[in-house]
Amino acid sequence: MIYKKLFKISFLFTLFASLSFSENYKVEVGVESITEIENGKYNISVYIVNPYDPIAGIQFKIIPSTIFNVEEVSGGSSENAGFQIHKNFKGTILGFSMTGNTIPPSRTNSGPGRLKDNIVLNIIATADKIPVNVMLDMECVMASKKGESLKTEFIPFDLSNINIGKE
Repeated sequence: MIYKKLFKISFLFTLFASLSFSENYKVEVGVESITEIENGKYNISVYIVNPYDPIAGIQFKIIPSTIFNVEEVSGGSSENAGFQIHKNFKGTILGFSMTGNTIPPSRTNSGPGRLKDNIVLNIIATADKIPVNVMLDMECVMASKKGESLKTEFIPFDLSNINIGKE
């Protein structure tokens, strides 16, 4: 009987401690894949897993900004939501809807399809040379319908994982 009580107490303590010390991010952002579509031209598929809140605005800044030159941004759930996408050559991307549309919360939040099912946009970019042993990062801001910033975590992408010559 005493072991049951000790187990319950230690289980509750462990559960409380893990919840207290976790970052509790609401939105996960990352690169699902980077595929070379022709010599020096790449498709960068960006995903967002947001199980809780609709997203009314997105902003990304590719880091380091010296690798890729952004030429086009389209597709994914941002296009489905009717977002206007604005970009610059060095990798800052901004998206929102003038009519108040939002990207709905993710339906697939776990499992093997989690990234592919949550593509928010595709970036067509050029690069002269992809450095080895470099992690691609992004500064990200996701906004709620109320204009509040949602706590977001970007998962870095290892540039050695680029798919060469296949789409």
